[in-house]
Amino acid sequence: MHLSTNLASKIISEVQQAMKEDIILVDTKGIIISSTEKSRIGTFHEGATIVIKTKKVLYIDQDKAKILKGVKAGINMPIMFNKQVIGVIGITGEPKKVEPFAELIRRMTELIIQEAYYTERNEWEIRGIESYLYEWINSTSVDKEFLERGVMLGIPVYDTHICALIQSEIQTLDHYDIPRIQKEIMELFYSVFGKENHFLIRWGQERFLLLKKIGSTFNKNHFHSQLKNFKERFERKYHHHLAIGVGKTMCRQIIHRSFKEAMKALKVAQKHLGIVFYEDLILEIILEDIPIEIQKDFQRRTIDVLKEDPILIDTLQHYLHNNQSIKKTSEEMNIHINTLHYRLNKIEELTGINPKTTEGIVIFYISLMLLNSHSHEMDKRKL
Repeated sequence: MHLSTNLASKIISEVQQAMKEDIILVDTKGIIISSTEKSRIGTFHEGATIVIKTKKVLYIDQDKAKILKGVKAGINMPIMFNKQVIGVIGITGEPKKVEPFAELIRRMTELIIQEAYYTERNEWEIRGIESYLYEWINSTSVDKEFLERGVMLGIPVYDTHICALIQSEIQTLDHYDIPRIQKEIMELFYSVFGKENHFLIRWGQERFLLLKKIGSTFNKNHFHSQLKNFKERFERKYHHHLAIGVGKTMCRQIIHRSFKEAMKALKVAQKHLGIVFYEDLILEIILEDIPIEIQKDFQRRTIDVLKEDPILIDTLQHYLHNNQSIKKTSEEMNIHINTLHYRLNKIEELTGINPKTTEGIVIFYISLMLLNSHSHEMDKRKL
């Protein structure tokens, strides 16, 4: 374990809250790397070199302070990690006065270092898993050696899974500690689902990748209820939305296809901030693959002219919702049938597309889907 400048600064910041005396942190070369007295940073501390050699506490009175280079009266203590001295912490002041705090401060420092070590190690493990999963997701074939490497990382590569992607908005939570929230989300997830049959990993700052084990007892409705429960609990706690996309293909050893399905489902879910299963998508699958510029061009040539008269778009929405029934649409909108006919004729006059024909209604159906999709996206950006 290396005592870095950043970690040393964090330790000084934490320890300083427990006492008023000046504190220094010294590396194994005897150089002060952090201090409450900024002017001492980067200077040599002879007392620390003695502590590093002896592994014992050094009490420095006024007389010793005059002899040793770069020191002040106080107490210097070795910082131990895995039975090795990795640095020295010093408390400035009369030794007898600061001695009651010394052991507490040393122990507090070592606990901070241990926490930092395990956090860093956990981060490296997560990065290793993320790197493996990235390779696995993009592979169309794998060998035994690759699968065994996954087993060593704790990834259930030999089980049958479907992929799901969970998208949060935690990056917008400026007043929260993102790593802590990521941990809380993992804990919340497992409190709903349990750890058996699920493998969840961070997939970037705002996204999580879920491998859902599929067995003979798998029930889509039950899984949807669990996801809904998790989503509702998250949104209640953080007041931000979750979007969830779930793949369809049950994969064993190769998860490429299910991941791609989950990605497409998530794109649709993000527009409605809901839970979307790929198997429930039909027209959306095609629309998601159409480049945004082509979508906008399609809208310009079909429905954009109606935006100047929102009543016509609303009429078209109701007309489609009621399966082109003139009677049901007029009743639902509480308008006369002749008024509805006038509006439909007006739509044809403005767009050149007849909403009473099969071709026309298909065009308007797609146009409205794209319009609603882009409206959801605009509303989301305003939040």
